[in-house]
Amino acid sequence: MTVVLLTPVGLDAEFWPHPERVGGAVFHTFPGFGGRPRAEAQPTMASLAAEVAALGDEFDLVGVSLGGMVAQTVAVEYPERVRSLMSCCTGASVNPEAMIGRAARTEAGGMESVLEETLTRWFTPEELARQASEGVDYARQTLLALDPGAFADAWRAMAGHDLTARLGEVQAITTCLAGEQDVVAPPARVRELASGIAGARLVSAPGPHMLPLERPEEFPRLLAEHLALVAI
Repeated sequence: MTVVLLTPVGLDAEFWPHPERVGGAVFHTFPGFGGRPRAEAQPTMASLAAEVAALGDEFDLVGVSLGGMVAQTVAVEYPERVRSLMSCCTGASVNPEAMIGRAARTEAGGMESVLEETLTRWFTPEELARQASEGVDYARQTLLALDPGAFADAWRAMAGHDLTARLGEVQAITTCLAGEQDVVAPPARVRELASGIAGARLVSAPGPHMLPLERPEEFPRLLAEHLALVAI
């Protein structure tokens, strides 16, 4: 069984804390990020899910933010491929106008123009105020190195995320993780996602939208708890 980890928008395989604790995992990076070329055509949630589904026959899928949306889509479109699903810091749908607006601002002003608003959504004020935060530094440097067009592509892809009416199709053993300080996908939004999936486990933990970056010791424990459910 392959564990596949799917990153948030703009980030890459370096996002995951303590990768050595997930032996044999595939650390997937979306088009345009982590040195991958920008997609030739505008990505969609369906095209991103198809790319993940092509990685193998059966998975335990783990995704944060954009990665969680794609993981949900794979679980709906390819239910026979997904043994378990851990969807973190996201819901079953988005505000499409907000996603399209972020894409437009990125294209108009470049990555520097959207950097601070992005980091403010992603981290707690306390973490942003720290003199040395490895998570914030990594996010800042990685975002500034991006092609703005690739970042905009991903926001437009996310604008199409709405699985509200299809959550009942998810057959996988599911954990929905909420960050208690997440201003993007607050616990109530994650709770709605969990309530739509039969048998889904709802877990909340201290942390913001980029919970793995701000709580690098906490997230591997939560991931191990989820994977233990499917190892029984």
